Amino acid sequence: MDLALSPEQEELQRSARAFLTAAPRDADVWPSVCELGWPGLAVAEKWGGGGGTLLDLAVVFEEAGRALLAAPLLATVAAARLIERTGDDGARKRLLPPWLDGTARVALVVAPDAVARPDGHGVVLDGRVELVADAADADALVIAAAGSIAVVPTAAPGLTRSARAGFAGDAQVDVSLAGVAVTAEDVPAAGDQAHDAVARTVLETTALRCVEMMGGARAVLEMTADYVTKRHQFGRPIGSFQAVQHHVADMAMALDGARLAAWQAVWRCDTGERAEREVSIAKVAANRAYRDVTLTAHQLHGGIGFAIEHDLHRWSDRAVATSLTLGTTEEHLGVLGRLVEGDGHP
Repeated sequence: MDLALSPEQEELQRSARAFLTAAPRDADVWPSVCELGWPGLAVAEKWGGGGGTLLDLAVVFEEAGRALLAAPLLATVAAARLIERTGDDGARKRLLPPWLDGTARVALVVAPDAVARPDGHGVVLDGRVELVADAADADALVIAAAGSIAVVPTAAPGLTRSARAGFAGDAQVDVSLAGVAVTAEDVPAAGDQAHDAVARTVLETTALRCVEMMGGARAVLEMTADYVTKRHQFGRPIGSFQAVQHHVADMAMALDGARLAAWQAVWRCDTGERAEREVSIAKVAANRAYRDVTLTAHQLHGGIGFAIEHDLHRWSDRAVATSLTLGTTEEHLGVLGRLVEGDGHP
């Protein structure tokens, strides 16, 4: 595994950082993100994408995490990649371009407990999913339920969304499905094909989330290193004290280890090989590292680090929120335990 960026990826990183640094905070930057082509970066060109790789996407997601991008990028990427690998050419041509250029918004809903009943003309969906990210403003939902994948307009009869406030201030919704009828044209996959495609997409999405988290942790480390060199106490920068240096070194080591695991997970997903182990290792490492880095940063910032007037709390909130999505630490440790029991390898 070679984690060195190509010249094209280095340029992508520079342009992404420049855009995100200049973007107004709390503004709706989604139209601009779509103009840059990020949602379709890893989608084939014939469907309106950029024809890139998952590793190219990871470059963008690391910068997005560093800047705390508030836009439905992950939701759109997940939905688009799922339809690209399961839909026929007609569905891809009809659905993907408006999602990727921002004229329509979409979110992926994984609803394992929902029921999808065949009715002769498609399926009928019943169930409920809580805390779906980036679905509040979506025009359509790609719902993976009971072995079926269905594309459902949010205006469909029987589909309701109830707003919920997320921990980090992000908008989330509870999605209820009560006899939602979906035509066969909007059910691109069912059975084993649907199950395998959803599982693969969730792994990719989780790996990208880990890279995004490490981008956020990097921003916190840089913020803290800058602070301890400028904050003076007892006539000298507090960064000159050995105890502070040890804390910063611990932050850097936690970040670097988790970042390597995250990029390895993306690389493994990009090869098309099984990646359950790598993704679960990456999510456990990312959850722990992002938490530890932000907690240590608060300690080193002292009183100002606990004031909402300081930006540090924004990364701390995001660290908690992302650690609870796409699998908690305990859930991924459970996955790793089952993998060990299944094949006898650590």
